Amino acid sequence: MRPYGRGILPQSHIFLYENSEFAQRALFYALCVGHYECGPNYVVQRANFDSFLLLHIVRGRAYWEQGGVRTELGADSFALIDCYRPHQYGAIGSCEMYWIHFDGPTARELCDAIAANGPLVPRRYDRPRRTLRDIFDRTAAQGPIEEAEMNRLIVNLLTEFLAREGQSGSLESEAIEEVRNFILDNPAEDLPLEALARRANLSPYHFSRQFKRVVGYAPHDYLIRTRLNLAKFYLLSTTDTVKEIAYSCGFANECSFCTSFKKHLGLTPTAFRQSKAK
Repeated sequence: MRPYGRGILPQSHIFLYENSEFAQRALFYALCVGHYECGPNYVVQRANFDSFLLLHIVRGRAYWEQGGVRTELGADSFALIDCYRPHQYGAIGSCEMYWIHFDGPTARELCDAIAANGPLVPRRYDRPRRTLRDIFDRTAAQGPIEEAEMNRLIVNLLTEFLAREGQSGSLESEAIEEVRNFILDNPAEDLPLEALARRANLSPYHFSRQFKRVVGYAPHDYLIRTRLNLAKFYLLSTTDTVKEIAYSCGFANECSFCTSFKKHLGLTPTAFRQSKAK
């Protein structure tokens, strides 16, 4: 349908979605999608609009403000806005944009993870751009997209942003991924921080910061978790003693293994094995 409002030009379109209780309970779902041609006086200011908004500026310039921070958006840039909080956005001069309001049971967690890495500008995202345009074009041509398919499209959009933000594509990030794979392949080896940092050709301090940024855990925590996952596999698939498993997974002794296992899983290795045997 044709939207109306200050600064929205006549060639603009908006399509509304009505979602089932199941979609609202279990899926990512769209509330509305749109394609706007905007004049310089286009502005939206709201206390809340219970959803998240993904904006793609096709041409021209725009801005958005939230929490006292103003971010300007150039052509081919994106913004992900938490509309549960007070926000404002609008055109700087004239601009063209595609957008989608969406929500879902895990939308908060996923959007917060993306936002933690800062605004999605001036980075370019070819695949999300195509996906967002596809959502609008299919809706305009055929009506609302089936709920399971819309869930897939929104998840693809957000996952692309999360993956790109988590991995900058730099040689440094590639080195971190290489070290992570080395840990996964050699969890039982003696792997002090200094040795891992040397593999990435970084100082121990910088390596620790970058490893946590890319992987989500500090190097030592990631190593311990990898060893514990291996230990769980051995506890459930072999008859080796707890002591044998401790050494085979890289722990210095049985006591340190049992302490780490209980700290992370809430059970001793023996209790864990017995609980899964029932």
